[in-house]
Formats: sequence, C-alpha cells, structure tokens
Amino acid sequence: MQNSTTRQTILEAARARFGHYGFNKTTMAEIAKDCGMSAANIYRHFNGKNDIIAVLATNLLKRQETRLGEIVGCQSSSYSEKLRKFFTESLAITRQYATEQPKMKEMVDFICQERFDLVQSHKKIKLELIETILREGTAKGEFVIAETDMASTAEAVLDSTVMFHTPLFMDMYSAEDLKSSCDNIINLLLAAITQRQQD
Repeated sequence: MQNSTTRQTILEAARARFGHYGFNKTTMAEIAKDCGMSAANIYRHFNGKNDIIAVLATNLLKRQETRLGEIVGCQSSSYSEKLRKFFTESLAITRQYATEQPKMKEMVDFICQERFDLVQSHKKIKLELIETILREGTAKGEFVIAETDMASTAEAVLDSTVMFHTPLFMDMYSAEDLKSSCDNIINLLLAAITQRQQD
C-alpha cells in the first residue's frame, strides 16, 4: 500500500511539472523535490522520466477508454446518439487535458516517437468500441452496413474524426470551431450509414 501511495505521489508531481514546464525541461531531481523525497527514492519506483510519462499516458488513455466504453454500453441511447457522444466526449476529454497541460505537445511527441505501442493499443480499443456501436446498430436496423464492411467502416469513421481526439489539433482551432466541425462530420457519417425510412 505504501509503495502504491508513493508511486501515485510521484506521478501526480511529475504530471504537474511536465504539464507546466514541459517534459524536456523537467529533471528527476525536480520531481523528487516536489515530492519531498530524494531522487534515489524516485528511482526505486521508476526507471526514469520515460517510465513515468509512459505510465501517465497509459493511465490517461485508460480513463478515456473507460468513459467511452460507458457510452457504448449505455442502454438508454440510440446507436446514432452513441456514435455522436463517442466523438463529442473524445473531443471534450482531449481538449480539457490539452488546456490543463499547456506543455502537452512534448509529452505527445515523446509517446509517438518512443512508445507508439501505446498509441496503437489505444486506437485498437477505440476501433473495437466503434465497431460495437456499428454492429449493434445494424442488428437493430438503425444502420445499414454489410458485415464484410464492418471493420473497414469503423476504421473510416475513426480516421475521419482524427482531429477531434488528437491533442495537437486542440491549439489550432477554437473550442467552438472544433465542436461545430465535429457535429458536421458526425452528421455526414450518420447520413451515410443510417437506415432511411420508406415514404
């Protein structure tokens, strides 16, 4: 229990310092000072900054995956609503984190270059969640997607919405513009896959 608490203290201190000063300008000694412990003690729990940032990224992605999984599993929403909420929530989470962590780009760059396996794993889980929405929506008659096209459609949906769940885009557009663009893209996607009622 003590080790778990200490690790969490280190992670919180590192997250705050990475977010404010940047990953590259932060040293293990500074993280240790923020925690009120020696650098040697930090190294008993983590191999270095790379190890810490990988854990922080993993935790962040898992929280997002949990939230998106809750949306997919919601029984009171239509499948069109689920798909819309999936991406509007992805946008909200990504923008919130980018706003709270002004030096986030350095962390994203590091993960993309050094731990791309985390990015690939996160994408795989998102694809599985989207495919679940599409498959169940098709089974209920809300969507019209051939079974043989299910996986490729899920990938096309994710690819077409990449700017709404990628941190690097958050500073390029205003919150209003991103929300409007997200709504427009989702409307277009739903128009393409939704079962049309006969006159």
